[in-house]
Parts: sequence; structure tokens; C-alpha cells
Amino acid sequence: MQITINVPDNLSPKQLQQYIKNTEENFNKEAEFTKTAENMESNDSWIEFLENIEQYAVETGIKDFAKNHDHYLYGIDK
Repeated sequence: MQITINVPDNLSPKQLQQYIKNTEENFNKEAEFTKTAENMESNDSWIEFLENIEQYAVETGIKDFAKNHDHYLYGIDK
């Protein structure tokens, strides 16, 4: 598998280091989310999972992501 990450050109070395750290944390959260979701076997497990879903939230830095998620995920016009 190959993953390409586009990084803004104007980041300072410190900002770049933080950007990489945040990206790594987001990938780890996504992996944990996927692992947890795959292991759900009962409705009780899903209810518990959904009650704690905020722990899987990822900070994207995109202020209008919820409103325009199709644009960011699939390239659809805003």
C-alpha cells in the first residue's frame, strides 16, 4: 500500500513536525476505530461503541468539513 500526503509548502520545520505527528495520530485513531468496528458482535457492543464515539474524532483543521464533506472526500462541488 502506498499513501500520498500533500503537505503545504509554507510550513516551518516545527510546523511540519507537528503536521506529521498529527497525521500519524490520525492514522492510529483510524486504525483503532477500524479494529474496534470489525470486532463488534452484538447490539450491546455497538451501543457502547456509539456512546464513546467521540474518542475516535479526528481534528482535520477544515472548518467546513461537516457541511462540505462530499467536496473534501469525493471532489464534488461545494
